[in-house]
Amino acid sequence: MELKRSIGYTSNWIHTIFISIILSMMVVFILIFLQPFDTYTTDIPYKNLKLFGYSFCIIIPILFLHLLENLWYGYANRKWNVLQEVFILLLGFILITIVSYFYNTILVNGFKIHLNEILNWSKSFSVPFAPIFIPIWAYLRFRFSKIEIKSTSSESDNKIVIKGSNSNEQIKFLEKDFIMAQAQSNYVDIYFLSQNTLEKQVIRSTLSNLIKEIPRGQQIHRSFIINPSFITGIAGNTRKGTIKLSYIDADIPISSKHFLGVKKYLQNRP
Repeated sequence: MELKRSIGYTSNWIHTIFISIILSMMVVFILIFLQPFDTYTTDIPYKNLKLFGYSFCIIIPILFLHLLENLWYGYANRKWNVLQEVFILLLGFILITIVSYFYNTILVNGFKIHLNEILNWSKSFSVPFAPIFIPIWAYLRFRFSKIEIKSTSSESDNKIVIKGSNSNEQIKFLEKDFIMAQAQSNYVDIYFLSQNTLEKQVIRSTLSNLIKEIPRGQQIHRSFIINPSFITGIAGNTRKGTIKLSYIDADIPISSKHFLGVKKYLQNRP
């Protein structure tokens, strides 16, 4: 399932601050110079200064959200997928909308807060920004995102049990013995060691189900999950890269974001 596909994550605070400033300046530029919503007909003291204040309605929620998503990222074993990214973007836009409503009502117009008006205000003033704001935000997060691959102890004796969709379909192996899994339509080929001998078993499942069951598994491509401990080399570049795994003869394709992550992992691996 594409929503569970592994992607890069923007963990760096400096990058997040930079992204929030870019987005806030974009919105301020639109408000001051393009003047949508007939703001040119509104005559209020310090109008441009108050319009500039909307930048903080974007920066503050994004930074607050980054604190929460970093906790989520750590809890998820420093892995990030499409579903998590979509959730954060939508939640962030909602937070920005709420903060902007309070700012507009209290500081810009000097009105009292009426919570039942938030939805109508959002439809009129926030939702029109969504087709511009959210895609640009998603693009910036993608540009600054990175894949982080953690070094793990090769002595882990955790037993992994993979259950397939068919009845009584089950595969058992030690976590440290898992080498890789390859998606094949509705089935997955799982490669692991059994008494130091390579074994391959096929199970009816998906990579998104497997990645939840194998903590050290890293999805480096839409069709492959690998155990980083078995990586012996990397070749090519970010456009067309491959890795070599112990016990596996074939080269394994790797996505551009994971290429850089694996390269850094190999450089820092003990």
